[in-house]
Amino acid sequence: MLEGGQMGKRIVSILCGVLLVLCLGHVSALAAGSDDSQEVSNAQVAEPAESNQSKDDDNVGESKTDEATGSEKDVPGSEDTPSITSAVPGDASDTSTQPEGEGSAEDDIQLTGLVNYRAHVQSIGWQDWAKDGALSGTTGRALRVEALQIQLGNALAGSIEYCAHVQNIGWQPWTHDGAIAGTTGQSLRVEALRIRLSGDVAKSYNVRYRVHVQNIGWTAWSYNGEVAGTEGKSLRIEAVEVQLVEKQEATVMGRSHVQDVGWTSPVRDDVPTLGLTGKSKRLEAFSLSLEGTMCPEGDDSHIEYCAHVQNVGWQNYVRDGGNAGTTSKGLRIEAVKVKLSGPIAQKYDVWYRAHVQDYGWLAWTKDDGVAGTTGLSKRVEAIQVALRPKGSAAPSANGKWSLASFGPAHVTYSAHVQNIGWEKNSSMDGQMAGTTGRSLRVEAFKVSVRSDGITGGISYSAHVQDKGWMDAVSNNEIAGTVGQGKRVEALKLSLTGEMATYYDVWYRAYVQDYGWLGWTKNGAVAGSTGIGYRVEAFEVKVLSKGAPAPGSTGSPYVTKAKSRVHFHNIRAVGQPNGFFCGPTSGYMVLSNVGAWHSKTGTSLSIENVATYMRTRSYGYTSFSDRMFEKGMNSWLGRSVYTTYHTPSYATVRSSVLKSYSTGYATCVDEQERRGGPHFNGHGNTTFSHIMVVDGYNEATDQVYFADPACSLYAGASPHFWYPSLRTFTNTYLAQEYIRDGKQHIGIYTSR
Repeated sequence: MLEGGQMGKRIVSILCGVLLVLCLGHVSALAAGSDDSQEVSNAQVAEPAESNQSKDDDNVGESKTDEATGSEKDVPGSEDTPSITSAVPGDASDTSTQPEGEGSAEDDIQLTGLVNYRAHVQSIGWQDWAKDGALSGTTGRALRVEALQIQLGNALAGSIEYCAHVQNIGWQPWTHDGAIAGTTGQSLRVEALRIRLSGDVAKSYNVRYRVHVQNIGWTAWSYNGEVAGTEGKSLRIEAVEVQLVEKQEATVMGRSHVQDVGWTSPVRDDVPTLGLTGKSKRLEAFSLSLEGTMCPEGDDSHIEYCAHVQNVGWQNYVRDGGNAGTTSKGLRIEAVKVKLSGPIAQKYDVWYRAHVQDYGWLAWTKDDGVAGTTGLSKRVEAIQVALRPKGSAAPSANGKWSLASFGPAHVTYSAHVQNIGWEKNSSMDGQMAGTTGRSLRVEAFKVSVRSDGITGGISYSAHVQDKGWMDAVSNNEIAGTVGQGKRVEALKLSLTGEMATYYDVWYRAYVQDYGWLGWTKNGAVAGSTGIGYRVEAFEVKVLSKGAPAPGSTGSPYVTKAKSRVHFHNIRAVGQPNGFFCGPTSGYMVLSNVGAWHSKTGTSLSIENVATYMRTRSYGYTSFSDRMFEKGMNSWLGRSVYTTYHTPSYATVRSSVLKSYSTGYATCVDEQERRGGPHFNGHGNTTFSHIMVVDGYNEATDQVYFADPACSLYAGASPHFWYPSLRTFTNTYLAQEYIRDGKQHIGIYTSR
């Protein structure tokens, strides 16, 4: 029994204790509330910054993405290095916000899908697990994926491996089976992903995945370690979908390297098309891989292939993803071959075809056949490849073309020529049959054509003097006449059968007075009709369908007589003294062709030309020592002129006519004698004199001279017509009148 005072003290003590406990609890609660309040406040401050950053393309504060580590250069292949993360979800150090009720990365999960995955998303954190192609992440909210976890279903044996390309970091090392790829707590976007399978699961499944990318949207599906997303563009991944796809027994994947495009994305259609059609772009390289259960890793099955490349020819076979063709060289693939090896070759055929320049899709071929062309300089623009069970038909019907490949065609022909008969040797593939410069008519001709594996032939007809068009003949039969002295005036050629489908026949005629006319093809007329002109020669080529003409196509057929008057349009100049006719004539020729300076830079003048001809040293231009020829060639720096002593009329005429093709006028070194004939007011003395042949009329044989002696004789004209080149040749170029044992007369003409 306590006394009253003591009892009061005890009660007071108990009440104070209770009050102290209550106060301490309240203080603790206030402290906890303050911490919570601060955390909420911080989150409210940080979240708008995240939102603004996402809407500014995640680039705030970035200056040198991936440059410090060089991570853009190589994709890491090691899986032993852990991924770079700020914190593991659920760890005390993780500062990212978790939605209510969300578990950490280490929580037990029900792996109900074949493949299960989840994303760590800006302003959200770790999302719930998705599976088998469902969306993980967000779309339409401009939120970045910052990290990813992927796991296989419990029933599958093997591993799923993956790595991320992260802002400011680049490619992280490979990780696997639920580990984190990417980062958390660093506000760094994932920009690209790679995912692959290993172990038993890889024998039965392919993994495919796609990503939703800022400013782009959903990408195409990527497979088995291919990159999904972007590199070097600072674009965030916003969502991901992943699927396991059961492997078929036999499938093929291909890639192509195309002119001006580079490597295209992999193609996995039932009949994948590698390359581009309708763009006139060459296929430069390609690769093929087996992706079914029958593959190199599955049962040692392989796909092998090679390319016929411009300037290279057939390359060696490569296989299983190796590159056939070339890159960075600008060379076209012209044909391909593909084959299978290993167990797959016993069960399947590989079918393929080529899309070829000017032809389109050629026919299907298979199992090491040639698809495309060789020897035609045609680019392959695309190929299609497909696997089919052994003995099955091609993937589709052939289109216009019945052949999968073909090479050049060869044409052989010969001419029966006036005074010669049938030529001793046949011509082929663009060589000349007949003669030029001899004024001999073609009287008949024969033609044949061949191409390996292509049927058909060639049909042709001749337009003959006094007969007109004769009936067409074919395949080395005679067109025209033999033994009747009749000229062929025109000809037509056409291919027949399959030859006409794959090739064009081009031809041209060398016609009296005209020379070579333009090329024409496929039954059009080459030559002339109605003017009595002879064909003297012809050429024929068979080229691939649509190939450009072998040369000019201007005027292949004429019906009007040719104007037969020719001019160089020489500006006549008078010689400065009595012995400079040679340098003055040379000056007229050189100025007409624009040779205003010699090869060594000497300015054109009569005096300088005389120096090159050593005219002052000799006191004349020496014909005997060929000083005109030597001086002109030295000035021009090449062998243009040659010299003929006492030439025949035929030589002079052909030289003059040829000069209108070369552009270098013929000059005559003629001789006149006292008491003999003279022309153009020349004096009655014996002398040698050089003049330029400016014009010539083939029909009348009149010749037009530019005469440097116009400055020496009062009655001489700068230009004058002489009535006959034949008479001039026989009178002034055929006989030496100066008897000093030296040569003095002849012509200087272009070679």
